[in-house]
Amino acid sequence: MKVVFTLGLALAGLSLFLTGGALAHGVGYRQPQQPPVALEFFYSTGEPMSYREAKVFSPADEKFAHQTGRTDAAGRFAFVPDVAGTWRTVVRDEEGHQAEAEIAVTEAMLSGGSVNPEAASVPPADSNNPPEGLELLIRAALGVSLLFNLALIGLRGKRPPETPGPHFESEEA
Repeated sequence: MKVVFTLGLALAGLSLFLTGGALAHGVGYRQPQQPPVALEFFYSTGEPMSYREAKVFSPADEKFAHQTGRTDAAGRFAFVPDVAGTWRTVVRDEEGHQAEAEIAVTEAMLSGGSVNPEAASVPPADSNNPPEGLELLIRAALGVSLLFNLALIGLRGKRPPETPGPHFESEEA
């Protein structure tokens, strides 16, 4: 009995020793040679789209996201493309707002060239011009205001005629 116990203990120890390398593994990191594509997303008011859901779609597969994540506090999101072509990045918030950017990635960018604004199909935002969509928002607000004012004018003209107050006849007998 003592021999069986010793043999079992030896086999258990041997199996732990042999699988020890498989159970533990190291981790590391490296900085890729290829520069990332970094984008900033913002609302028409200029406020950053902070901590919003972001998805990147590769030109190799338009249906499934190549990368998912969230923008940072400043509305920035970055990814490292692995094939040339037009990459699409979509950022959404909980209220249904959505911004979409298409970036043209060239072979030069993939081989470690710099990512410059001219290579992107989305022009950098100009601080002198309002962000895209603000004009549409202003026009929509003016349209709603116009409809509201016309409705008020229409309702004001359709007042019911004033009826005289209660009339009491006196009985003289």
